[in-house]
Amino acid sequence: MRGIKIDYYRLRAGKWGGVDVVGFGTYPRHSVLAGQTAKVFLDNFRTEAEAMKAYPKAEGYTSKWTEPQVSLAHLPDENTPVAGGMYPDDI
Repeated sequence: MRGIKIDYYRLRAGKWGGVDVVGFGTYPRHSVLAGQTAKVFLDNFRTEAEAMKAYPKAEGYTSKWTEPQVSLAHLPDENTPVAGGMYPDDI
């Protein structure tokens, strides 16, 4: 993704086989997700050895249980009144 500086790399099991390399960074300040963690798919390899050769800084595997989550708590839900007296789903 453009504008995201990758801070660290991790491996994960590829959806269709092999090993994926993903990078984690922070969305830039001009993004609507500014300051939140960004996860970026970088490449897929047949084996872990190939992935580690191409990305030697990758530090083990990640999963949905261990990686940082993007918080959506700051967004209104459908029953939260917004300016003008309308609800978000009425717009």
